[in-house]
Amino acid sequence: MPTSVELAALDRARQIALAARGDTEPNPQVGCVLLRDDVVVGEGRHAEFGGPHAEIGALAAAGEQAAGSTAVVTLEPCSTTGKTGPCCRALLAAGVVRVVVGAIDPNPAHAGRGLTLLRGSGVEVEIVDDPGCLELVERFERALARKRPHVLAKWAMSRDGGIAGPGGETVRLSGPEAEARVHRWRRALDGILVGVQTIVADDPLLTARGELPALRPLHRIVLDPTLRTPRFARVVTTAHETPTWLCARDDADEARAAEFEEQGVRVLRAPAGESWLPDVLATLRLSAIQRVMVEGGARTLAAFLEAGLVDQVAVLLSRKTLGVDAVAAVAGRTLPGDDPQALASALALHDVRTEVLGEDMLLRGERSVTD
Repeated sequence: MPTSVELAALDRARQIALAARGDTEPNPQVGCVLLRDDVVVGEGRHAEFGGPHAEIGALAAAGEQAAGSTAVVTLEPCSTTGKTGPCCRALLAAGVVRVVVGAIDPNPAHAGRGLTLLRGSGVEVEIVDDPGCLELVERFERALARKRPHVLAKWAMSRDGGIAGPGGETVRLSGPEAEARVHRWRRALDGILVGVQTIVADDPLLTARGELPALRPLHRIVLDPTLRTPRFARVVTTAHETPTWLCARDDADEARAAEFEEQGVRVLRAPAGESWLPDVLATLRLSAIQRVMVEGGARTLAAFLEAGLVDQVAVLLSRKTLGVDAVAAVAGRTLPGDDPQALASALALHDVRTEVLGEDMLLRGERSVTD
């Protein structure tokens, strides 16, 4: 049986895990506390998708005090190498002698393997089946069943609900703090997705910039049903440096596709029709794309939202106004950019939180999906 100190540590680990809400999906939120002689010597959490797991952070914080300690972790430690090394091996190497687990890994490919490895190496293992820890992995279980990437829809919006000026004029809405946050997100993504009209209108580079190194190989993904991306667009001419994938219909021109592939661009196809967008996402998942951020434009954002294919929303609310002729942030919808609560309601968000980033406000929330 776990001790009262261990149960208190498990509750603390759960609170630590919750601090990463919205940043780890589709992977679960996980927290870890290391105890030595009933004293906390290290804490850690899985802070962002693709980054170090909770156990690794706790071991780093504990240093030499990890030897002979008890690891209290919300989720069974991983036993295989994925985006990071196996946490079980790290715990064994550090000299951890007891592990208290709040929930078993719900992934059938991994469930119980970590605990078997630990027990086989002489570590004492205690399973709690804590309701709070089980709740942490519920969305992870749903993501396992969806067979598509986790989708974060992100856009910047003016106070009057615009994403671009009259006639589609590009306007810099966000300040440096907000832009830095976006590039931090990008470094932990598998893909950035935009519609072809964004490439035609803005010719963006769609890379992760900043001082921190990328956690994952980043893929630029363009929804381009008929392959009308300009051949001299920056995402094309730099495809050998950062991968670019064009998602086309199965009836798109073969010769045009061959030209792109000669430039190092990968062309993915899905059957034309109403299920084209879900089929594109399924194809991306089969290509190891687990987390993708949809950045625009307005029609692409609308298509994802209307199809129920958005798991999370992040809106950077600017203090600027664009006027009555501005391009709406989400095509066909008038959204209140000056009222975060009303915006969250209009987008059917739950678990809503806001944060001030310099001159801007970041609104984040989850959407209920049924796919």
